[in-house]
Amino acid sequence: ASVNFAREERLAIAIRSGGHNVAGYAVCDGGLMIDMSLMNGVRVAGLDHAFVEGGATWADVDAATTPLGRATPGGLISATGVAGLTLSGGIGWLRGSHGLSVDNLLAA
Repeated sequence: ASVNFAREERLAIAIRSGGHNVAGYAVCDGGLMIDMSLMNGVRVAGLDHAFVEGGATWADVDAATTPLGRATPGGLISATGVAGLTLSGGIGWLRGSHGLSVDNLLAA
C-alpha cells in the first residue's frame, strides 16, 4: 500500500533498514521513508544458511549465529542494517577469508 501511494503521488521512496548510512540514503526530502526495522527476524537453517529479514542489523545476525559457533562476513559495526550493507557490497571483519557480504547472498 505504501509503495502504491508513493507511486500515485509521485513521491521518492527511501528504504530504512538499520539507518546507519552517513550519507543519509535512508531518508529522502519530500518523499516516503519505509522503515523496515520491525522486520528484524533471523532464522538459522543448518550450519551454513540463515534467513534474514530486511530490517535486521548485524547485531541481530550475531545474536542468532554466535551461540551456534557460526559467523558471517557482516559489517564492522553491529548497528548496521544487513540489507543496506549487503546491497553496497558489505565490507566486514571476515572479508579476507570469506569475501564480502554480497558474495555470500544466496537469494533476496
